[in-house]
Amino acid sequence: MKKILVMIVAVMAIVSCATSEERAARQAENLKMVKASVGSQQYRISVTSMTPMRGTSKTIMGRWLKIDGNQIDCSLPYVGREDIPHMKTRGEVRMDSKIEYRGEVQNYLLQYQPKKKCGIITFKINYSGDDYQFRIIVDNTGTASIHLTPEDRDYIDYQGSVSNL
Repeated sequence: MKKILVMIVAVMAIVSCATSEERAARQAENLKMVKASVGSQQYRISVTSMTPMRGTSKTIMGRWLKIDGNQIDCSLPYVGREDIPHMKTRGEVRMDSKIEYRGEVQNYLLQYQPKKKCGIITFKINYSGDDYQFRIIVDNTGTASIHLTPEDRDYIDYQGSVSNL
């Protein structure tokens, strides 16, 4: 009976080691893909949800952020308040607002953080007279979190997945 129990424990230990090794190999492969696409500045983030500063998370479809070299193409919804009231908005929440921009990015910076198993990308754009600061965290599984901070509006977070162009 003891021999059988010892064999079962040994087999379970071997199986768990193999699965952790396989998991590590998959993570390494994903990290390689993410580094290749993000490092070459040729990737697309398909956005699946957003979390406004003043509100709850919402699922979205058909929105993206694409980087091709020094060019950005993005189509992102925006929900939030403007810090500076205008005659038209009076600082109210604008539900129909969106950020659709094609142009050059400014100050593109990619930093790898091996201990956290992610890369952090920062850059700026100027859209409709406002400066927008992007901070994108891409982990080794290909998941991306975008933190968008407009100069005169509430910040907003987006989540999605990274793919090669």
